[in-house]
Amino acid sequence: MVILDQSNFYETIAGFYTFENKVEEFSEQSFRNVYNSACAGKYKNIVYILRSKEKVSRLKGESDILYIGQTKHSFKKRYSPYSRLHVTSEANKLKFEHIIRSYGSISISVSDFSLFSDTLLQAEGQLLWWYFQNHCEYPPINYTKTSVRNRQIVTSGDVWHRDADNFSGVKRL
Repeated sequence: MVILDQSNFYETIAGFYTFENKVEEFSEQSFRNVYNSACAGKYKNIVYILRSKEKVSRLKGESDILYIGQTKHSFKKRYSPYSRLHVTSEANKLKFEHIIRSYGSISISVSDFSLFSDTLLQAEGQLLWWYFQNHCEYPPINYTKTSVRNRQIVTSGDVWHRDADNFSGVKRL
């Protein structure tokens, strides 16, 4: 039996699969290289995390997590249309340019949602709640809040493992 909660939140997400490509510079092409990559199109029904190279100060502590989200589609289908918008809209330009200049590249980590809940929204909410428990606030570019308040999840002992080739049925330890 494995108990997942806020105390092992960062250990749990360390097991997420991280795309090889990163948003290395503030340009439409850099976002497009990640959002249109083979990895971005491979996995569906996922929770995902945008992470910065350097940690960002939070109300309590610091974290490299910028955003926690979910999609029933692939990351590519969800974000590919926004490659241009992330560098051209005034709000996104201010936000992403500052992140890349101040905290370095942005990486994407994904996991099958079903480890955390029966639904995508509940799984996203669970991750957001654990983040909140650790930092007393939500990730810096999350506008989504959650009403999920589960303190822990007890699993049968199966823990997801990073394995790009077996993600959909993910290899279990």
